Amino acid sequence: MMLQHPGQVSASEEELRFAIQNKHLCHRMSSALESVTVSNRPLEMTVTKPEVAPEEDERKKRRRERNKIAAAKCRNKKKEKTECLQKESEKLESVNAELKAQIEELKNEKQHLIYMLNLHRPTCIVRAQNGRTPEDERNLFIQQIKEGTLQS
Repeated sequence: MMLQHPGQVSASEEELRFAIQNKHLCHRMSSALESVTVSNRPLEMTVTKPEVAPEEDERKKRRRERNKIAAAKCRNKKKEKTECLQKESEKLESVNAELKAQIEELKNEKQHLIYMLNLHRPTCIVRAQNGRTPEDERNLFIQQIKEGTLQS
């Protein structure tokens, strides 16, 4: 049982009061209605949906079906695009890793060639013929390495 504050009216009391008022009105007006039905909900009027034509209902069903198909198609297209982008991303990451490895190999090869050239310069006859001594060549080579202007 619910406790009520003084002066507060419960829903069932309100329904009963509404039903009594309706009966009194009907008797006073000598209406053809012999009884009045009251809905289970207090002070609410029952509203019925207007009848929908079968053609209208069928049209809505077809529209919903087309929309459902279009939505599924859109989801599939988006999924395919995402998968395609994912594959492309993986491929590019792989190419990037290969290029970085190739850069490292080339750097190592460059260092090795510079080392070999450094070993060969003091004994190089071609360079000695232009008037420079092997010692001059070695000093020039060291200077070029320091300045980063070594030319092949």
